[in-house]
Amino acid sequence: MANIDWETRAKERRFENKALKKRIKELTTSRDLWKDKYIHAKVLLSGVQKKVEIVKKNVQQIINI
Repeated sequence: MANIDWETRAKERRFENKALKKRIKELTTSRDLWKDKYIHAKVLLSGVQKKVEIVKKNVQQIINI
């Protein structure tokens, strides 16, 4: 009877560990995807901010003329 008990618990742990490892893999993939999206957005924002500064300088030059 005790023999069956430890086998059942071991099987349950194995299935639980397998499910947890799968979830970790999914979360890691998701995190990496969102990190890449953030970095891409940050680069785009930086480029847009530089363009805005150039436009502001040009407008300021036109106003001063």
